[in-house]
Amino acid sequence: MVYVKVKQKGEQYILAKSTLGMLDKEPFEIVGEYTGKDLEKLTFEVHYNFYAPKDGERSGIVVADDYVADAEGTGIVTLAIYGEDDYRVMTKHHIQPVEHVDSEGKMRPEVTPWAGMFMLKVNPLVNEDLEKRGLIYHNEDRLHSVPVCYRCETRLYHAPVPAWFINIAKLKSKLIDQNEHINWYPDHLKHGRFGKGLESAPDWNISRSRYWGTPMPVWVNPETKAMRIIGSLEELRMWAVDTERANALTDIHREFLDDLEVWVDDAKTVRGKRIPEVFDCWVESGSMPYASIHYPFEHKEEFERAHPAQFIAEYIAQTRAWFYTLHVMSVGLFGTHTFENAVTTGTILAEDGAKMSKSKKNYPDPTILFEKYGVDALRFYLMGSVVMKAENVNFSEDGVKEIYQKVVSTVWNVFSFYKLYVKTPAPVAAPTPVHVMDRWIMSKLNQLIVDVTAAMDGYDTTLTCRLLLAFITDLSTWYLRRSRDRMQTDTAGQEVFGWVLSNLVRLMAPVTPFITELIYQNLIDRGESVHLSAWPTADKKYIDPKLDEEMTFVRSVAEMGNAKRKELGIPVRQPLQTVTIYTSHTEPSDEWLSIFLQELNVKVGKFVKTEKEMYLELDTTITPELKAEGDKRKLVREIQVLRKEKGCRIDEQVSLVVSLQYKSLPEALLEEVKKDTLATTITWGESTDIVTTTHQTTP
Repeated sequence: MVYVKVKQKGEQYILAKSTLGMLDKEPFEIVGEYTGKDLEKLTFEVHYNFYAPKDGERSGIVVADDYVADAEGTGIVTLAIYGEDDYRVMTKHHIQPVEHVDSEGKMRPEVTPWAGMFMLKVNPLVNEDLEKRGLIYHNEDRLHSVPVCYRCETRLYHAPVPAWFINIAKLKSKLIDQNEHINWYPDHLKHGRFGKGLESAPDWNISRSRYWGTPMPVWVNPETKAMRIIGSLEELRMWAVDTERANALTDIHREFLDDLEVWVDDAKTVRGKRIPEVFDCWVESGSMPYASIHYPFEHKEEFERAHPAQFIAEYIAQTRAWFYTLHVMSVGLFGTHTFENAVTTGTILAEDGAKMSKSKKNYPDPTILFEKYGVDALRFYLMGSVVMKAENVNFSEDGVKEIYQKVVSTVWNVFSFYKLYVKTPAPVAAPTPVHVMDRWIMSKLNQLIVDVTAAMDGYDTTLTCRLLLAFITDLSTWYLRRSRDRMQTDTAGQEVFGWVLSNLVRLMAPVTPFITELIYQNLIDRGESVHLSAWPTADKKYIDPKLDEEMTFVRSVAEMGNAKRKELGIPVRQPLQTVTIYTSHTEPSDEWLSIFLQELNVKVGKFVKTEKEMYLELDTTITPELKAEGDKRKLVREIQVLRKEKGCRIDEQVSLVVSLQYKSLPEALLEEVKKDTLATTITWGESTDIVTTTHQTTP
């Protein structure tokens, strides 16, 4: 900043040039200009001199530092030992550390005019004294935030206290080196938030002046300052002055240790008392991998075999807390990192982006959420969200509901269809697919195994969920829908279907553990848990990109045709004679052609070569024969709905009353209706209904 010396009312003042507007309205003259650094040559006479500087301490000097701002005030600040930046600057420049307030916020005895008075009562008295001495230019009140006790709202103040530190500066290069051996997800944290944090980390204050906590095992003689650090109960018993009492110790909290003396010299002639501090709780958190198993006193081989751990997960703030303290403790003690892979999550916020709060009740009741959608839907929703990329997510119950419908419910319905027609366990080895739909789904499955395995190996659950959702959609809305009739009798297709399902639930198991376990137990007959089964291995001979390309083309034609039907108001149940596809794509083979003709419910497909964007035309002429076939499909649909409403089993035969509007259906089509709906007889009436049912076991 630029500073100026101004002359006003016979006095000279120095202030930041940007703050000239704060001067009184009296005229002034700028008589000098400086940088902040220039002002370091100045000294000043201190206002109060209750404490004489010790050797090496400086007083009444001006120093420059980057933290000074000019948003308010003069751009020149008074240093006091009670501020964090102040303390840093004073230490750097060897400035006398005056501490004139005691632990109760009262003036110390040396502050003779106001000794024993509470600091807030002294403030106006100091102003009065300075005013009398002609040392105040301007006096005004400013409103600013102050620290208060979060329990009782008592006014607090910052003060320096003696503390114990870990010398991070000595460890810093090792901390940075060992971070290179950690895989962070998301990876930008490695050299970003965590890496930068290591580079700028200060020494770690590991002591706290509290009653509750783990006592620091340091005994000091108050006169000689001789010290002994105790490393175990065995050592405590060895060096305790009162060995009988030490031998009886079972609890090592403060109330049992504070008055227990220890010999601090090897000759056992000098007694020491334990320092009053307890450990910062993050020391214990950072020691978790070994402290939790009582290492090194127990489980030594177990710890050394499993250290560093393969995987750890916590939310983003722990990059400066638990992740950090784990790293410091391990590098300090063992010279190595303590975890190999770290997954870092963001924060779950309310739907409007606000912080979730018990008082605001701005979140859905978790128990009701579980009852409505199950735990699997919630897990999939969260593991598929950006919260798994260390970003914040606005929690939405509608999002959980959508996942329940698209994932949990859909997979269960697919499985239910499988169990309806297949009475044998899923195959234990990959079957050979024959039908084009089976070859396609086997290709998609094996590609899914490749992609999900890579995503999970990289701890990318967001991508994993996206891949699984896409496959479930393909399986249910395309493969099964186009294979529904075939699956009732096609044994080869059933084996492919079972193999695909058993592999899918194994891929889903880490994300949706409950629904997959239920399905898996009903797919196989070996009685093992899905979570103890082998992870699927891709067989790349089944992966056929050309097959997928052809199916993509077929589906695009089908989607275009169905959109055209909707535009023309012709329901899919109504057969049409011809569709003409104008495309640059090669004309598909008969097996591909049959797929989208069935999907479009069209008899004949014609292809016309064009370099223009693909489009199609439907022959909308509905002949009496096509009309009858459409009516037949409509009737079958009505009856199937009735069967479901009346709770008919899949193998139950029924007697039908059919609406007279279908009286014109040819006999051959009526026979097809009977076959499709398991009807034994058809009579005519005002409306279609099921009148009797007969149970018959089908082969």
